[in-house]
Amino acid sequence: MDLFTIENLSLDEIAVLRQALNVIEIKGSSAQFIANLQNKLDNEINQIKLLLLEEEQKKQAGIAKIEKATKANS
Repeated sequence: MDLFTIENLSLDEIAVLRQALNVIEIKGSSAQFIANLQNKLDNEINQIKLLLLEEEQKKQAGIAKIEKATKANS
C-alpha cells in the first residue's frame, strides 16, 4: 500500500474530517477500514493538541524568564 500525507490542514479541518466519519453510511465490509481511519485521525488530533500544548508551555516559560530578568534589572 502506498502511503501519502495531507499537509497544511488546520486542527479544525482535521477535526471536521474526523467528525464526518461519524455520520457517513457504511457497509459492513468497510467498517474496519473506517474504524482504522477514525483511529488515525484521532491520533493525529491528539499529537497536534500535544504539540500546541508544548509550544504554549515553552512560550509561557519564556515569558516568565523575561519577566524575571526584567524584575532583576529594575
